[in-house]
Amino acid sequence: MWLAGCAQPYVEPPAGARTVPVEFIRPASGAAAALLVFDDARTCTGQRVAIATNQPARSVRVLTDVPTTMAVNFVRPAGNLTYFCSVAVSFVPLTGHRYQLRSTYSESERGCRAALIESSNGLSWRPVAARYRQWATQSACQPLTDADIAHMRDRTRSEDGSTTLSDLKDLLLPQ
Repeated sequence: MWLAGCAQPYVEPPAGARTVPVEFIRPASGAAAALLVFDDARTCTGQRVAIATNQPARSVRVLTDVPTTMAVNFVRPAGNLTYFCSVAVSFVPLTGHRYQLRSTYSESERGCRAALIESSNGLSWRPVAARYRQWATQSACQPLTDADIAHMRDRTRSEDGSTTLSDLKDLLLPQ
């Protein structure tokens, strides 16, 4: 199966570990989608199948406060052809938050998409400080740098997400 390749199944962290749920939301129609979680978030290697294309969408638990990379793999039949598309997203989950990974790959689009949002109360949702990355089955992503991971950990963003307190540190006067 192309989506899983030789990947092993994802095993959720043991009971008692600090985890958060990531709810996988598939497109309503058009393409079969699988969810992968990687052993090595920095390079998108060590893929594990969390939800196969023939399984119902659900939440998957991941560890908090460490870089995590997940990928959505799509297969879309079109007559005698079959299209494949993948998108990976890397983020640092926060304890007490909930996440949704929404995915699309419509017949009118040439590329697939994923969007990761988070909520601390389950009512209001916002985009996550994440890195969306190119990934293809049996290959690795461009490695995350320490600066990338620091950016994903930075939760001091302005409402529009454009500025952080870290960006302004040179303007702050010592006290």
